[in-house]
Amino acid sequence: MAESDGPAAPLCSERFGSRAARGCCGAADGRLRWEAWGALSGDVTAKAEGRHGGAAGAPGPASPLASRLLAVVLPQGFPGSVSPDYLPYQLWDSVQAFASSLSGSLATHAVLLGIGVGDAHASVSAATATWLVKDSTGMLGRIVFAWWKGLFADILNDVAMFLEIMAPMYPSGFTVIICISNLAKCIVSVAGGATRAALTMHQARRNNMADVSAKDSSQETLVNLAGLLISLLLLPLVSDCPSFNLGCFFFLTALHIYANYRAVRALVIETLNEGRLWLVLKHFLQRGEVLDPTSANQMEPLWTGFWPALSLSLGVPLHRLISRVSELQQLVDGHQEPYLLHWDQLQNQVQVVLSHMAGPETILRAATHGLVLGALQEEWPLPAELEELRHRVQAGPEKESWVIVKETHQVLHKLFPKFLKGLQDAGWKTEKHQMEVDEWRATWLPSPEKKVL
Repeated sequence: MAESDGPAAPLCSERFGSRAARGCCGAADGRLRWEAWGALSGDVTAKAEGRHGGAAGAPGPASPLASRLLAVVLPQGFPGSVSPDYLPYQLWDSVQAFASSLSGSLATHAVLLGIGVGDAHASVSAATATWLVKDSTGMLGRIVFAWWKGLFADILNDVAMFLEIMAPMYPSGFTVIICISNLAKCIVSVAGGATRAALTMHQARRNNMADVSAKDSSQETLVNLAGLLISLLLLPLVSDCPSFNLGCFFFLTALHIYANYRAVRALVIETLNEGRLWLVLKHFLQRGEVLDPTSANQMEPLWTGFWPALSLSLGVPLHRLISRVSELQQLVDGHQEPYLLHWDQLQNQVQVVLSHMAGPETILRAATHGLVLGALQEEWPLPAELEELRHRVQAGPEKESWVIVKETHQVLHKLFPKFLKGLQDAGWKTEKHQMEVDEWRATWLPSPEKKVL
C-alpha cells in the first residue's frame, strides 16, 4: 500500500519546441493525467490539442486569443526555433517599416498632387503617361542594379521619398524627378529582397525558413496596416501645410534611419564574410585569440568601403593570370592546397583560382591566406614568422611576390589549423560562409614538390 501512495512512474512525455517536457501517468480509472506546464496537475486529463483541437500555439498561461495572435506573427516553436537575435531585430525592423510606411504615404500624396489629382485642368492621358514612364524606369532599375545591397539602400529609399515630396514644387521637372525617385525605390526593393533572404537563412534554426519568411510577411502586413490607419489621420493635417508635411517627413526619416541602425546592430551573424574575417584574423594575429561572433559583429562597419585596402577576388579564371607555361609553373610551385594564389604587391591585389574540389573550408583558407598577405603591408604587430616576411616585402622587389606567397603557404600550414579550431570554439559556423566567390574553377598538374596525401 505504501508504494501506491507515491508518485506513479510517467508513461510518456511531450514537449513543445525547446520548452521543458511534461510527463503523463495513468490514473486509477484508466485515464491519462498530464503534468501542467511547470507543475504537476493531477486534475488535468488528456484532451485533444494542436492539430485537431485546443491551442495549436506554444503552451503556457497566455489566453487562447493571445496564443492565436502570437501564432500569426511568430514562427512556430519561438524562441527555440529562431536565432537569439530574432526578437530585437524584428522589433526594430517593425519600427523602421512603420516610419517608412508613413513617409511613403506622404510621398504618394505629393505624387498624386503633382500628376493633377484634384486639378480640373489636368489631362488623364498626360497623368497616365507620366505614371507609365515612372514605372518603366523602375523596372529598368530592378534589372540593372540587381547587384546592389546594404544599409545604404535604406537611405536611398528615404532620398527617393524626399524627391517625391519635393517634385510638385517643380512642375517643369516633375516627370524626371519622379522617374529618378522610382528608379531609386526599385533599387531598394532588389537590395531588400537579397538582404531579407540572407537574414531568413540566418534566423531559421530548424529548417523552418518558410515559416520564418511567412511570419515576417505577416509582421510587415500588420505594420503597414497600422501605418495606413495612422496615415488616414495624418494626411488631412498636412494637405494644406507644406512646411508641416516636410517636418513630419524629416522626423519619420530620422526614425527610419535610427531604427535601421539598431536593427542591424542587433544582428549576430555566425558566418564569415570578408569584413568579419578580416576583423577576426587581425585580432588573432595580434593577440592569439579569436573574437566571438557577438564581438566581431559589433565591430563590423555598417558602411561599405571600410574593408582592408587589399582587393581580394575569389574564384577568378585561370587564363586571367597566366599566358605562358613558365607562369603556370611559377603559380603552381609550392601550392599544396586546392587553390592557386596570385599577389600583386603594387596594387595590393590578391586573386585566387579555385579547384573544382574546393569546398567551404578551402575557400575560407584561401581568403585567410589572401588577408594574411594584405596584413604584411599593414603597420600593426604580427607574429614573428610573419614579421620576417614583412621586412622582406618592404625591402624586396615586387617581382618576388610569388616567393613570398610560396613561403606564406608554410606559415599557413601551422597557423590556419589553430585559427580554424579557434573559430569553431568561439561559435563561428565554418561549414558555410558569406564570401563573394565567382563560379570559375580549374584543374592543374601538381607541383613536383607536392606530396599526394
